[in-house]
Amino acid sequence: MIKSKVVKELVHFSQNDYPVTSAYFTVDFKNGNHKTHIVELKKMIRYKKNTTYFKLLTESEKKSILDDFDKIINWFEVELDSSKYISSVCFSQSKTGFWKMINLKNPLENELVIQPKPYIYQLSKLFSNYSRYAVLLIDKSKARIFEQSLGDYKELYRVSDNAPESVKVGGFKGRQERKVERNIHQGVVQHYKEVSQKMFDLNKSHDFNWIVLGGHRESIGEFRKYLHDYVEAKVTAVVDIEPHAPLTDVFEKVHKASKDARLRFEDKLLEDFSNRKEADRAVEGIEAVLPKLRENWIDTLLLHESYQRKGVFCRNCLYIDLSPLAECPEHGGPLERTQNIIEHMLHNALQQGVDIQFIQQPMEKYGNLAATLRYPIRS
Repeated sequence: MIKSKVVKELVHFSQNDYPVTSAYFTVDFKNGNHKTHIVELKKMIRYKKNTTYFKLLTESEKKSILDDFDKIINWFEVELDSSKYISSVCFSQSKTGFWKMINLKNPLENELVIQPKPYIYQLSKLFSNYSRYAVLLIDKSKARIFEQSLGDYKELYRVSDNAPESVKVGGFKGRQERKVERNIHQGVVQHYKEVSQKMFDLNKSHDFNWIVLGGHRESIGEFRKYLHDYVEAKVTAVVDIEPHAPLTDVFEKVHKASKDARLRFEDKLLEDFSNRKEADRAVEGIEAVLPKLRENWIDTLLLHESYQRKGVFCRNCLYIDLSPLAECPEHGGPLERTQNIIEHMLHNALQQGVDIQFIQQPMEKYGNLAATLRYPIRS
C-alpha cells in the first residue's frame, strides 16, 4: 500500500495553468568526477527544451519551467548532501512557488518529466517495491524492532535488559535452585509477552506488509508462541543470526531474506486475485480495468513493474482512455496524448484510496494489469 504523505500531497496537488517539472536523478560520481551527473542532467534539460511540447507553451509557462530547471540543477550541484544520499526526486512549479523533494539512499532511473501535475509513476513503483516491513531481533532478555522503508532502516523500539534479577542459587535439596529456574523462565516469558505486545501495537499503527524475525532459532521458536495471530500471519522470514551481531551483518541477511519474502507476498496477492475472480470480484487487462476505475469500483490495483501503455487524458478532469477521442466525454474539453496512461491511472486510483501494488514477477496471463473490486460484477 502506497501510504507516503508526500505521495498523497502530490496526488491531491491543486492543478493550475502552469506545468510541473518532475526530476528523478541519481548522483553518479564516475571516475571521481563530481560534475559527470550535472553534465547528464543538463543534457536532459536541453532535450526537453527542444521538444514540441515545450515550444508550444506560452512565454509565461516557459519562464516557469526554465526557473524549475535552474532550481533543480542547483539542488543536485550544490544543496544535495551526497555523503548521505545518492539520489533525489524533485517536483517544482516555480510560478506558484511549489517545491518538494525526496532524498534517497537507493538509485533511481533518471527521468525529467514536464506535465500538468507531478509525475508519480516511478515514485509509486518505488514505494510499492520497497514495501514497508518490520525486522524484529530478539533473545531472552533483549529486543530491537526496526522499520524498513525505501531501503533504509529506522529503529522503532529497543529493550536492552529485560532479564529477571539474579537470585542466589542453593537451598535444601536444590529446591531454591528450581525456584530460581522457574523465576528466570517466568521472566523470559514476560519479556516475550511484552515484546509481542509492542510488535502488535507497532503493526497496528504502521500496517507492515510483512515481518522478519532475527535471532537464535531456539529463542524465536519460543517467542512465536506469544505472538498475536494477526502478527504471526505476517511473519514471512526468519533469520538465524546472533542478536548482538553488527547491524550491517543483520541487515545484509535480512535483505536477502526479504527478496524471498517479497515473492511470497506477491504470490499471496495473485492468489487473492484468483480467488476474487472466481467470486466475480476481479478483472484483468487494461480494457476491463479502466471502466471499473472510472466507476470507483477498484479495491486493489496490481500491475507489472514495467507495464506502460499509450492513451489520452483530459487535463481538466480525471477522464482517461485508450482511444484517441477528439473530446472529453465528461465536459467536451480537448484530450491530450500520453505515452504512459498508467501514470494518470495512478493519480485517479490514489485519489480513490485504491491499494496499488507493482508486481515484479511475470503477469502476462493477467494482461500485466489486474484489479480486485469492492463489489461483485453480478449482484
